[in-house]
Amino acid sequence: MSRNIFSRVTSDLTGMSDKCKVIPPSDFSNSQAQAYVFTEMNEKLYFLLKSAKDEYAFTNIGMIHIDGERAISSKRQIHRYNYFEHTPTDVILETAGTADLDVEIKFTMGRSFSIDVVKAHLEPLIVLYKILTLIGMTKTEYARHWALVERSFEHSRDAVGRLSGTGSASSEYRAILQHAQSELLAAYDKYHPQEYNAAFELYLVGE
Repeated sequence: MSRNIFSRVTSDLTGMSDKCKVIPPSDFSNSQAQAYVFTEMNEKLYFLLKSAKDEYAFTNIGMIHIDGERAISSKRQIHRYNYFEHTPTDVILETAGTADLDVEIKFTMGRSFSIDVVKAHLEPLIVLYKILTLIGMTKTEYARHWALVERSFEHSRDAVGRLSGTGSASSEYRAILQHAQSELLAAYDKYHPQEYNAAFELYLVGE
């Protein structure tokens, strides 16, 4: 991994079982969340936070939350929040004071999350903060572009509607409208991606 982000994760975490730890990729296979990753759809687990009860798995498609806090006894509830439907917003990283034992990352994605992480894992948590912020910024920019595309299509459609009449001209205008519709569908796919690999690979792919 670039910049050795995960190699500096502290291994001695005695007494911190109630706080999340940043799990290195070499241990992803031991997580519960791995079973819920759609590998057959090219989904990839990039970042994992884990405590004794909860797991927060961040993939290129979304976040998988293995919820032990709200489950009864040893049962777990599995929740999924895909970026396609939920934009990461209000991303806040709270660093630790001198006496604090943990740091905290907060964000909204489908609902509000506040995750306590052991203080020693601040550095990789900063990377997660950047990734979530970048995904949110990218989706906001895509939404602006999509609004412009929609507006342009509406103007084109209205113009064709006013100008089209009968005869050969009508066929030409219909062809123009069909082409505009094809462009609209292509733009939709571009500005509504299912995957956000680039945001993770910018920080986590080896040099």
